[in-house]
Amino acid sequence: MRHIETIKSVVLFLLVMLSITFTFSIWTYAPKFETIDPNQAVDGAVTDVTYKKPVADIVLPYKWVFKQDEGELYGTTDPLDIKPVLSEMARWKVFDMTAADQQMTPDELNSLLTRQNQYTLYYPGEVPIGAYKDVLEIEDKNIAPMLFDRIIVNWNPQDSLPEVHFVSTVSRTHYKAKVKMDDTQQFQKSVLTKGQKLARYKEIPVSGGRMLTVADEPVELTHSTYIVEEINPTLFKDALFNDPNAVRRNLVGTNSEEYGDDHALMNVNTKTKVLKFVYPPESLAMADPSELMTTAIEFVNDHSGWTDDYQYSYMKPASRTIRFQLHDNGLPVFSDIPNETEITEKLGDSRVFQYSRPYYTLNAPIKTYSKTLPPATEVARVLLETEGIEPASLEEIKPGYLLLHDTEAGVMKLEPYWFYSVKGSWEVFKEDQARKGGGLLGLE
Repeated sequence: MRHIETIKSVVLFLLVMLSITFTFSIWTYAPKFETIDPNQAVDGAVTDVTYKKPVADIVLPYKWVFKQDEGELYGTTDPLDIKPVLSEMARWKVFDMTAADQQMTPDELNSLLTRQNQYTLYYPGEVPIGAYKDVLEIEDKNIAPMLFDRIIVNWNPQDSLPEVHFVSTVSRTHYKAKVKMDDTQQFQKSVLTKGQKLARYKEIPVSGGRMLTVADEPVELTHSTYIVEEINPTLFKDALFNDPNAVRRNLVGTNSEEYGDDHALMNVNTKTKVLKFVYPPESLAMADPSELMTTAIEFVNDHSGWTDDYQYSYMKPASRTIRFQLHDNGLPVFSDIPNETEITEKLGDSRVFQYSRPYYTLNAPIKTYSKTLPPATEVARVLLETEGIEPASLEEIKPGYLLLHDTEAGVMKLEPYWFYSVKGSWEVFKEDQARKGGGLLGLE
């Protein structure tokens, strides 16, 4: 009997010690987590399709103007006409890049843009040649870090090889290069012959010898209606934050939500369907244009954020800012609500500091019909006669879409209009407003 009691005591002692050991293990257990690098790239996707868009699909010209020796002028803003030209140029070898002029006068610039036997590709903003080397095959190893917003290709009818010019109407710089091509007949067929079949264009004198080159024929566009479809903001939270599990969500108003951790903050406007992501620190140094463009594109590629057709539209290296504008049927979409039709990025020290964008998406339209716009030459005439618009400030006229909301029906409508740029700000052209003067809609 004594032995049984002894055994019980030993067993009880062992159980108590085991319990103490187990409890101590729980209290002191510390799992091994991977160290999170605050500068690491985002790892996630906001769409099911993990598609990374190349520069060639994002940095695109919005207009092609063609002029032959007899002075006839043709042009288009239709991407179906412009893409074959870009495909042909992608087969070229560009070499012997030289600086032709580092400070062009307005007269020299106008003379270059209006010569015969050439075509011009118009870009919406300055493009760094370093970021465009993946689009054009440039053989030169060391080229100047120049910018351009016009590519001019001219040729001598007696010489089959053209010459290419990279011109910035902002910086007033002009670089030129030679071209080698394997098939000159293909260039004749895909570019020169097609150029003569485009719609008629016309040069409109504006001021100081400067010309606006615009359509001289009516333009038929498609009016589209879309159901409002949003991308769940939590997908952006999961893609943009380094540790989504550490993110806190707060309601800060009727139409506003915030997601944040110790490093970053994302504000979501549930009414306008626009979000803003901020990841400090900010940098005040001027950005390298090529780095700004490539970093911004890679950032969106990293989380498959090209949810619709967004194209490059604007860059300002001094503020480290770049924008990509929503397009439909190849034409820009404008809105009077900031960031509703644009992706805007600001580059920080080592990664994107600020990121604003819509979180809706355009799928197949539920309704479409055609709408014919008057010739742009008529629009230019009205604008130049409008009180309050200085001819010198009128920079461009192009077709696009105005985003309109029908909240009761839960749809968005893309209404075709002409848009014009005055001192860098785009406005929608509505003839009744323009003739009265004032009341114009500032657009993003």
